[in-house]
Amino acid sequence: MISNIIVFILSLVFIYVAVFTIYFALIVCASFFKPKKKEDIRQTFKNLIVIIYSHNNEKTIVNLLEQLNKQNYPKANYQVHIILDNCTDDSSNKLEFVGGAKIWRLTDDMPLGRDKAVSWLLENVMSFKKVDGYVFLNANRIVRNDFLLNVNEALQENDVIVGSTDIFLEDASYSDKVWSNVNEYNTNIMKIGRSNLGLAVPVDSDITAIKQEVLEKVQCIDFKDANSELKYSFLLVKVNYIPKFVPEVKTYVSSSDYELRRPQFIFKLSLFMHCFNIKSLGNFKFNEFLFSLFKPNPIILITFLLVLCTYSFNYFFLFDFPWAVFLAVVLTVSFGVSIYKSQLYVQPLIYLAACPFYTLSGIFSGSKLMKDIFKFVKKKSKTNVEKITVPVNVTNGRSVFPCKLELISEDGFKKAVFRYKNKKQETAQSYVRMCDAIKNISDVLAQHGFRIKICQSCAYFAPKIDGTNNMVKGTCNREAVENPNYVDLPETILWASCDYYIPEEVNKVIDISSYIKNR
Repeated sequence: MISNIIVFILSLVFIYVAVFTIYFALIVCASFFKPKKKEDIRQTFKNLIVIIYSHNNEKTIVNLLEQLNKQNYPKANYQVHIILDNCTDDSSNKLEFVGGAKIWRLTDDMPLGRDKAVSWLLENVMSFKKVDGYVFLNANRIVRNDFLLNVNEALQENDVIVGSTDIFLEDASYSDKVWSNVNEYNTNIMKIGRSNLGLAVPVDSDITAIKQEVLEKVQCIDFKDANSELKYSFLLVKVNYIPKFVPEVKTYVSSSDYELRRPQFIFKLSLFMHCFNIKSLGNFKFNEFLFSLFKPNPIILITFLLVLCTYSFNYFFLFDFPWAVFLAVVLTVSFGVSIYKSQLYVQPLIYLAACPFYTLSGIFSGSKLMKDIFKFVKKKSKTNVEKITVPVNVTNGRSVFPCKLELISEDGFKKAVFRYKNKKQETAQSYVRMCDAIKNISDVLAQHGFRIKICQSCAYFAPKIDGTNNMVKGTCNREAVENPNYVDLPETILWASCDYYIPEEVNKVIDISSYIKNR
């Protein structure tokens, strides 16, 4: 009995290792090829807004602004906006002396944080005309004179681009050297290989560029931490905006200023459980991105294969010994080729080999992994769910029916349930934002000729760009339509309702006026 269980477990491990061995070999092969650029694309200078968040970065922000002022890019085609979030150093005075940027000073009692500060700034600049894209930079970066030229070229063909980061060692510790070499390996092999295959990479708020039209549709950013960036990346991929890694869009940072940010394993597990759905299997790039969350380190893969080779040689196994040897050869050759491609020799290779052990030691120190798993299981057993029920009206164009809408948040992921008497319609999956969950319900009802009369589907409603609350709030423009001099627009929420509802298709002032007269 026990031997059968062992064989079953090892068989699952073998399948897992086999899939990711072939997956890794494909990425390594793809990293050697450089896709041809489309010659028929007209290279025009896009109008860019560079947004830099800074909190006490006096040492690096001034130099960065000077470099941005010296770009080989038409001055009329880019602006630099710097957010100084409750800075207590001399950043403001030095930046004013350098000039060339719009300075936004936040002077609250406490720092607002990058996510909220950038969301707030986007609310102010999204109304700017003739803006094609936004470039988000960390204040600790160094850029070359061709930085914006490379961004411009990449945005000709891509909606969202993620740049590369080169870490130069300065009084580096052992961990700095480990992560510097890991970063170089991932850049030269994993990210370039994925990019050449057309696969998504996680958004990096330290160096990312997004087209204006993407932000207008998605209407939020989420740069709070590494977990939020990963979740935001899945939101982009879900709506077919694939973040692409572009190595030519390069920034540099000192190891003393570099901050390692990695999503937590427990968060990845939660993200997978909420995003994986049978109905979404047709979206190959989304599901590939989802399963890539659990790709193992090649050194760990080789270790697993050595164990499987030894077991299959000495004991009965569902997969014969030659298969295990074949995978071991494929993986070893692929890993060797990747080392050659990334040019990591001797000492750098030692640091790269130390990475999985260094990571595991950090995970298991203080039994952190077990604590996280215990918390995760405990939260699931207690059903960590927040739910509110709101009354809504639904119309078929002739009659109005009072119904209920349940808004559910579970571990930060959103669902919606529509109820009318004994009938129920639930979103088929969890969503990153509540506005998307409600829209899914609205679309299903619309297929049957019904419409929910709430702010989200009202022509008067204007959403607010706010990655921190997933686009829950907005403003009502009814007063402004009736009185053009009205300035102070009232704030509202997606699921609110009133007697002045107008279908969202009527989205122009002149159309609204004629609609009111004719209804």
